[in-house]
Amino acid sequence: MLKITLHDSAQELRFKLEGRLSGPWVAELRQCWLTAQSTVHDRKTVLDLAELDFVDPQGQSLLEDMHRQGVTFVAMSPLIRAILDAFNRSQGCDTVEAKPSHVARSPVTAKRGSGTI
Repeated sequence: MLKITLHDSAQELRFKLEGRLSGPWVAELRQCWLTAQSTVHDRKTVLDLAELDFVDPQGQSLLEDMHRQGVTFVAMSPLIRAILDAFNRSQGCDTVEAKPSHVARSPVTAKRGSGTI
């Protein structure tokens, strides 16, 4: 299951994701993002991934598409950070922001063979 919360302000449109980006939830996020793009104009689009704990291959592909379109990611977990860092290494980009260090998060671990990076 994936919870998508939109925070719309004058400076940015922020998507906060909680749970698992997999299966039908990938298409749901893609549709939310594509629909919201028409309202963004010159504002920054941010994807908050701090509460995301799993990403399947289709989800990784969507994150890559969003990254290429200029979406800024905020990430905390080691798993999600590794996925986003791989995007940056392959594309030479720097659109991943770390959350402040005073925000405590429990680490997320990837299981061998789980389809995650």
